[in-house]
Amino acid sequence: MSSLKESEVRTQNVDINSEPEEESKWKRLWQKHKSKLWDTLDKSPEERRVMFKVDWWILTYACLGYFLKTLDQTNFSNAYASGMKEDYGFKKNEYNLASATMFNIGYIIGQVPSQMVLTRVRYSIWLPTMELLWRIVCMCIAATPKSQHGIHVIYALRFLIGLFESTAYAGLIGLLGSWYTPLELGKRAGIFQISSSVSNMFSGYLQAALHKGMDGRLGLRSYQWLFIFDGIITIPIALYGYLSIPDSPANTKAWWLKPDQKELMRNKIAAAKRAPPKKLTWNSLKALFSSWPAYLFPACFICHVSAIRLYSYMNLWLKYKKFSVTKINTLPTAGYGIQIFCTIIMAWTSDAIHKRYPLIIIFTIISAIGALILTIWPSNTSAMFAGWYLLFCETGCGILFMSWINETLAFSAEQRLVCIGLTQTLAFTFQAWLPLIIYNTGNAPFFGSGYPVAMSLFLAEGFGSLIIAYIIKKENAGFTWFFSRKYNDLKLVNKEQIKNDHIIDQDHMDIEQRA
Repeated sequence: MSSLKESEVRTQNVDINSEPEEESKWKRLWQKHKSKLWDTLDKSPEERRVMFKVDWWILTYACLGYFLKTLDQTNFSNAYASGMKEDYGFKKNEYNLASATMFNIGYIIGQVPSQMVLTRVRYSIWLPTMELLWRIVCMCIAATPKSQHGIHVIYALRFLIGLFESTAYAGLIGLLGSWYTPLELGKRAGIFQISSSVSNMFSGYLQAALHKGMDGRLGLRSYQWLFIFDGIITIPIALYGYLSIPDSPANTKAWWLKPDQKELMRNKIAAAKRAPPKKLTWNSLKALFSSWPAYLFPACFICHVSAIRLYSYMNLWLKYKKFSVTKINTLPTAGYGIQIFCTIIMAWTSDAIHKRYPLIIIFTIISAIGALILTIWPSNTSAMFAGWYLLFCETGCGILFMSWINETLAFSAEQRLVCIGLTQTLAFTFQAWLPLIIYNTGNAPFFGSGYPVAMSLFLAEGFGSLIIAYIIKKENAGFTWFFSRKYNDLKLVNKEQIKNDHIIDQDHMDIEQRA
């Protein structure tokens, strides 16, 4: 009898405890993986509060600034397809000279010097000031005469816009790399990239709305209002930058961070082996240029920038197919929606698996398929739309490369900044002349060899990322060679530093131990 009662008690205990055990299982699973959804979910309440502040102030300015930078670049293309070509009498490659070549020359000249300036001047002063200057120049395009002389004036203005705008992308990437660890950087950089895609979508609808409601107002065409509107909405954002940008954790004077919160961020970045900024020296330049990141990252990024240039000509194909002005400006926005979706997948997945190259390879292949479709040039319009839209998928790979540079050169802020600037400079050096050859707008949308060249560039980019991953793997195993990474004193980066730089940081180790 007593044994029967004991059995009943045990059965009751099992029944009582089964539900909590099941809940505990799911709770352990959530605790183990919640940081992959958002990396602050496993942090202490204090650290979550600090990271929320950092995210808010840095990402709001970075995303709004990049949104407006992209809006400026896209607006010129939309303006050209919305009447500017006919009003000014653009011929042959004059559009490419204005939209790409002159802009890129200014961008190329300003890129590396701007990154060098940031080793001595605070982000919070340099970036907003340059933003104000390029917006003022952008508004001046609306006042140019509609003639061949006006085209020449636009050449000069586009050069100045490129010069002042060269500070934005590379400078903001450097800022993000200063405040976020490898497990955090991909998602923030992805959000930053998404702001560009949203801007591209917004620009199309904005031009369509202005064409419908503002064309002819005060004697101005709708595309002139586009340049004016672009400048007006930017000035408050530039002023906001003076207040929001926190410089780097080592020298921040951010009014929105308390002293203990600044110290927490300094310790966090130090634990991730992210070196604080120092003054640029000849030795740090020698160290960079005698190591492989100064060559392989730019080579991959050249392929990336030159290949994705192709999708910006989708509106010229739509014009050739005799779509309305509204559809010419709005149909490409579906591509930017695809771009946003793919960028989210890239950023979150690459942070979760602690690798960048698998996502780069997958999405370069997808966009190469799009270029292949355009190479074949099927008579089916739906197939052509599929080809154009697939080109948009790979765009987020650029931000993965930039995150990868920040992580690979984490031991030197100076090398990090210069390498980002160098990568951008070389990529846009090619973009200044290569589109004139492979994407000759005088023949648009029949680019001939342009489509297979773009396909080859996508594939070369993916292969290049595989080479970089292989070199890092070999260095992780202790391999050294002439082009190994070097500290600013020209000594080879040690094995432990390399392991810490390659996505694996102390935060991740702590998470694994707690799980």
